[in-house]
Amino acid sequence: MFEIEAHTAATRPPDWALEQRALFDLFADAVDRFVADYLDADGEPLWPPEDHVGVDGFDDVVEGFYNWPLVYAMGGDERLLERAREAYEGALRRGSETQTPFGHPMVVDEFEQCRDWFHMGEGNLYTYNMGLAAPEDETVVERAESFADMYVDGETGNYDPEKRLVRGPMNGSMGPDFCDFSAYEHHPYGADYRWARHGLPWRDLEFDEAADLLDPDNEERLFEVLNERCATGDIPLNLNVTSLVTNAYLHTSDSRYEQWVTDYLEAWRERTAENGGIVPDNVGRSGEIGEYTDGAWYGGYYGWSWGGYHYVGIGPTVAAENAVLLTGDREHLSFPRSQLDVLIDEGIEVSADAVHDTLYIPHKYGDPGDYHYDASGVLTEDDGEVLWRDGWYEFQPLKDDPYVFHLWYMSLSVDDRERVRRLRDWSKRDWTRVDPRASDKHGAGSEYAWLAYLEGEFPQYPARILEANRMQVNQQLEVMDEEGGAPAAVDEDYLRDRNPVFHRGLLQLTMGAPQPIYYGGLVMSQVRHFDPERGRPGLPPGIAALVERVDDDGVDLTLVNCGSQDRELVVQAGAYGEHEFAAVRTDGASEDRRPDASAIRVTLPSGTRVSIDADLERFANDPSYAFPWE
Repeated sequence: MFEIEAHTAATRPPDWALEQRALFDLFADAVDRFVADYLDADGEPLWPPEDHVGVDGFDDVVEGFYNWPLVYAMGGDERLLERAREAYEGALRRGSETQTPFGHPMVVDEFEQCRDWFHMGEGNLYTYNMGLAAPEDETVVERAESFADMYVDGETGNYDPEKRLVRGPMNGSMGPDFCDFSAYEHHPYGADYRWARHGLPWRDLEFDEAADLLDPDNEERLFEVLNERCATGDIPLNLNVTSLVTNAYLHTSDSRYEQWVTDYLEAWRERTAENGGIVPDNVGRSGEIGEYTDGAWYGGYYGWSWGGYHYVGIGPTVAAENAVLLTGDREHLSFPRSQLDVLIDEGIEVSADAVHDTLYIPHKYGDPGDYHYDASGVLTEDDGEVLWRDGWYEFQPLKDDPYVFHLWYMSLSVDDRERVRRLRDWSKRDWTRVDPRASDKHGAGSEYAWLAYLEGEFPQYPARILEANRMQVNQQLEVMDEEGGAPAAVDEDYLRDRNPVFHRGLLQLTMGAPQPIYYGGLVMSQVRHFDPERGRPGLPPGIAALVERVDDDGVDLTLVNCGSQDRELVVQAGAYGEHEFAAVRTDGASEDRRPDASAIRVTLPSGTRVSIDADLERFANDPSYAFPWE
């Protein structure tokens, strides 16, 4: 393996390096307290209660610890991995003992029985993070194959290989046919749901105005329409299944998994072309667009009318990322790019300040009708009605949805960087500020401050994000102190709301990676680190890492040994060895050294540092969870 040795003294390590190592230690201690306070004596979550009947919430429980294996894989303490395993096994036991309205448990064969891939995408982030953390764990590998085969093998009925479609908006270990919106505690989609903001499922039916859907007397009919239109067939959100299948490929290198991902993605691209360049949000089991919506390409579950681009953009972006990873062909990115461009073309410029205009893009599409409802931040008519233009409505700045950022990150093209700039909300987001408060679970807000750092506009970013992360952990520890044990009221979110581990800053700084798309994306990174002495992933004890440049040529990486012992580490190009080190220069030297390998070995004596300027050939190698020395 190509070798580099550090020679530059770092007797006083930089503050960012010390803070980074302290954060790793803080996470481990916080997780010990978290488990002691919020899991029962058997290591099980306190929710669902014994008498609970329903299908919702398993993903929320897992979100309470899903990122612990990821922080372990970056260099965190062994306790992060051990505690995550214990909590997950406890959650599986609890889920397999919780009944649904359908005569079987919430979790069957260690997988959710029948749910949408907004929620299952969130819950399966744990599955993917375990691939990074413990790829040699036989249980992890077996689950990866078993879960993917629920779609690839077809025995569950989830997937129709002839028509290349997932047969229901909800699917899982029991197949796609256990979806009944009127079933007890199936979904919170009754009369008190926020239907006024959604065109689904009613604008073309007997309801005259949004307020009709808030009338409990109409609830039975509302459920009937939901079951008629939204319980069957394929939706773009199902493209998140590609992560589950890609995860199996990363463990096994089985070509049938790669084939499934590219076939399914291609089917959706064909449907989009058939629909005039806009991805339809519902496809019947026959393969017909709009089969259950009277021929309309919009109005499907989690579609253009329900939540709009916030939901529709997930699947195309996640699937394109996975296809690029598996094939090396960045042309797949033209699919999600085309959907962004549709919205940009429909956008309306609004003055943000004396210098800048912000582009308000439409986030939804629906039929004409009554659009009088509370929708703060969107363009309205003079009478307060939400602006509706040629079917498009809810014109507003791009939300914190990370799809445009991920598009740029995967392509690193000038044109996609311009799309990020074009969609910037100049009136709201300060790209040279880090919010010290914990962002919401989806949050990609810090990605823009990180981009400003990478482009030289925000040199303080590493210190600021690490400081913010420490403050966020301390806020959670204060909650633990105040509660002194299990909270009096426990719901499905109680673990997630108290999780003391924050991974986004460490991902950006150590791996040059953004937050994965929260609803089911895989980690995509520039580099990843391994500890050959301990035979595990992550930075060795005392070692800190900072990615300082990410562009189409490559990366700049600084490594510092803050500890008292000499260390070695292996730096891999890409999270899965998918990239190649074409050339490296160390400590400002101009001479190229050519590893022509996916990994390099770095020796760091105590009290030293090294700066590596690396040219990368991206997506040149077959990706794998395997350790680089294998």
